[in-house]
Amino acid sequence: MRRLVRPPAPPAAITPARALRLAATRAAERSISLPLAVLGVSEEEGPLDDLLGRLEDGLMLIALHEDDHPVGLVALDAEARAAVLEVQTLGRVAPAVAEVRVVTAADAALARPFLQALLAEVEAGTAGTVLDGWVRGPALAARLPGPREAAMILSDGLYRIVRLTLDLGAGGRQGLALLLIRLRPPPEPAWAEPPAATVADPVLAAPATLTAVLHRLQLPLAGAEALEVGQVLALPGVTVASVRLEVAGIDLGPARLGQMAGMRALRIEEPLTPGLDELPSLGEGAGPAALPPTVAGWPS
Repeated sequence: MRRLVRPPAPPAAITPARALRLAATRAAERSISLPLAVLGVSEEEGPLDDLLGRLEDGLMLIALHEDDHPVGLVALDAEARAAVLEVQTLGRVAPAVAEVRVVTAADAALARPFLQALLAEVEAGTAGTVLDGWVRGPALAARLPGPREAAMILSDGLYRIVRLTLDLGAGGRQGLALLLIRLRPPPEPAWAEPPAATVADPVLAAPATLTAVLHRLQLPLAGAEALEVGQVLALPGVTVASVRLEVAGIDLGPARLGQMAGMRALRIEEPLTPGLDELPSLGEGAGPAALPPTVAGWPS
């Protein structure tokens, strides 16, 4: 007898909050063997100055760089900082509340393994969530004295700040880990399909020959046959303004004969009236006219 087997249900999509909780607990356990739990996750977006102005006091701030450019910061409060220090020096988190003191270079150095692991876990764990791509392999940089110095190195724009409230597992101690990283602009929308090809570029790139006609002289065949080299022909009424521009026998308009940079030049006197749609067929082998801009320079 054949059994009907129901296919397994697809795995539930992970939420951003759960992804951040898992990232923090994994980072602490794998980097410095610190067992902790995440009690709460909050997320906010806004202008840099607004978010920096609401940072908690006493945070240890570490700048984050991508390709040598500052993109944000990561921070620990005094309790989280002390727990990271204690578990690496004493092997456990002390039950006593951390004393208030100035952040030192040793604090930053001992916290770096946990913070680097936290960034890596957040980047990997938030893939497929709305936070996907927010963290992209930033490197820990220098320690920042405070929010003012952070504002000096970070560029203006929209940022996201994530706060993780940590249960440090000893005497009810709680700490705070914080990520503040610039939001990336949305990608440019891709064309659903490439734009249709047109003939405009090939047509406009086709060669065109402009002919400057100074005068047309009608002669009887006998007179044309009698023309000789060096003979001077009279052109009654012809001036430098008598030139006509033509393409394939089509009159485009008047021009004026002159000079530019020691060479003969033409100045177009009026808009060239015929358009491509007005020109008759030029026959096989003839290309459409691409008219050049006005040429400056003429005798005064």
